[in-house]
Amino acid sequence: MVALVVTLAGACSFPVQGEFMGRELPVPPERTRTILVIYNHGFTSETAGTYRPQLPPILQTLARRNPDVVVFSQVRNTSRLDAVHHMSYIEAAIEHFHRQQGIPLGNIVLAGQSCGGWGSLQAAAYSYPQIGGVVAFAPTCHGRLPHSTQTRMRRLQEIEQLARRARFPGLIFLYEGDSYYDVDDWAGFDKASGLPADGVHIVRLGRDAVLRVCARCTLDSHGVVWDRQFDAAYYESEVQPLVERVRERIRAAAGPR
Repeated sequence: MVALVVTLAGACSFPVQGEFMGRELPVPPERTRTILVIYNHGFTSETAGTYRPQLPPILQTLARRNPDVVVFSQVRNTSRLDAVHHMSYIEAAIEHFHRQQGIPLGNIVLAGQSCGGWGSLQAAAYSYPQIGGVVAFAPTCHGRLPHSTQTRMRRLQEIEQLARRARFPGLIFLYEGDSYYDVDDWAGFDKASGLPADGVHIVRLGRDAVLRVCARCTLDSHGVVWDRQFDAAYYESEVQPLVERVRERIRAAAGPR
C-alpha cells in the first residue's frame, strides 16, 4: 500500500494512500506516454476508516484492455470527512503523481463513485482544468434523500458551478432510482456548461436500463457500477472512447516521433 503525506497550498496536509491495481508506474522515461487513472471510492460514516483499495469491474476492464494505462485505487480512511475534503484528498494524489512521479496533468484521468466521483469533478473543475479526463459514477456528496430545501438548492448551485468551470473531457453516469440524488438535478448541466462536443457527456440510465445491468438494484440504483453487466453494457461505448481521446491528446502534445 502506498502511504505518504502531501502538503497542498495553504499548508494543509492530506495523506495519499492506496494501491496500484495490476501494473505499476513504468520507468520515468515512459511516464509521459502513460495514462494514470486515479480511482476514489464513495464514503459513509458507517464504513469510515475501513476502506481497502478496489476497483469496479468497468475499471478493471479499462486496465486490462489498455497496456499504457495504470490504475491507482486511492483510499480516504478517516473517521469524518466533510464534502470539501474529498476534493482535497484527490488533489493531494494529483500533486504527488504529477510533481513527484512525473506524470503530466493531461495524462491523469480521475474516476470515482459517489463522493469519490463528486470530489473528482470538483478537483478537475476548480484546481486542475488541464486534467486528462474524469469518469464520475453517481457523483454526489450531499447525504441520502430526501434532502432539505437548503441542501437541494446548494446542490443545484454547485452543479451549475461545475458546469460552468468544466473544461475537460468527461463522463458522468446518473441512475434513476438512486437513493442519494435526483437525476433531474443535472437537467441544466448541458446548457450551463457551454462545452464543445468533446467535453463532459452525461449518461442517464432510466429504471429499466438500471435493472437490465444490475439485477440487485431493485431498491436502490446507487451501486450500479459494481455489476459486471454495467461493464458489459457501457465500457465499449462510453469509457474506451474517452481513453482514446486522452491518448490522442497525449500523442498530439508529444509531437512527431
